[in-house]
Amino acid sequence: MKKIAITLIMSLGIGLGSANAEGMASLALMDEMASDKLAARDWSAAEAELVSTDFAPEDQIFAKVNLAFLYGVTGRKDQAVALYQEIIDGRDNSFAMTLSGMPRKVKYIAKDGLKMFGSL
Repeated sequence: MKKIAITLIMSLGIGLGSANAEGMASLALMDEMASDKLAARDWSAAEAELVSTDFAPEDQIFAKVNLAFLYGVTGRKDQAVALYQEIIDGRDNSFAMTLSGMPRKVKYIAKDGLKMFGSL
């Protein structure tokens, strides 16, 4: 059974071109996937954890969403867009449970990410 990740919705005051903090709220961060480092805005530590950890196959999609988010907030639009597109093109469309209690499919999170960068 796939693990349901709890999302941590953050209000980030970081602009991404046309992106704003309110728009970034829909790009949810997954619990246990470097979420403590992401919440602390320790981008380099979060990235190191996300790229070096061997996540279980059922958790890899959540790590990808977080890594794409991280690429976006650190100004690496091309990498973020590529990873969001990989999520959309993939077969996994797991649900992530938001803090509000509303489940959301990872492909919808990725589509919102692409919209933030004008790539959808």
